[in-house]
Amino acid sequence: MMLKKLVIESGIITGHADLSHFIIDFYAHLYSSDAHVLGTTDAQEECWTSVPAWVTEVMNVDMTRDLTLKEIVDAISSLPKGKTLGHDDIPIEFFQEYAEEVAPTLLKAFTTMLNLGKTSTHINKGLITVIPKFGDHSKFKNWRPITLLGIICRNPTLREF
Repeated sequence: MMLKKLVIESGIITGHADLSHFIIDFYAHLYSSDAHVLGTTDAQEECWTSVPAWVTEVMNVDMTRDLTLKEIVDAISSLPKGKTLGHDDIPIEFFQEYAEEVAPTLLKAFTTMLNLGKTSTHINKGLITVIPKFGDHSKFKNWRPITLLGIICRNPTLREF
């Protein structure tokens, strides 16, 4: 289903450009980083107390060791099948079918990224869209945002890079 019109307090929005502008503005405001939007200092304190105060030697060894080909293959194998394509238009099943062939290239790319301390902006790119929920689809509250991620961002093991 495609979003064709929205009924808001000030009237009706139609047309792709106007709908896109409204949605972008809505979520930009909703997810702004203003301090008053972030919540109470109690919430911020709770967030920071969940982060360890220091890195142990065991944590340091694990975080600084070299990646292995097995980790890449295992991460690819753990991805769920049948998911919607992201911006890269590459299905998970492609990587799973050819894991042994693509894993060495991925290992080299991830190792380079780790050594340089930089990642490609393309890897972290996502396509944000809205999907209909139940109810009157002319009301924006009945649409929910989702982000379609490329294959590299879909796995927690790979996402860290």
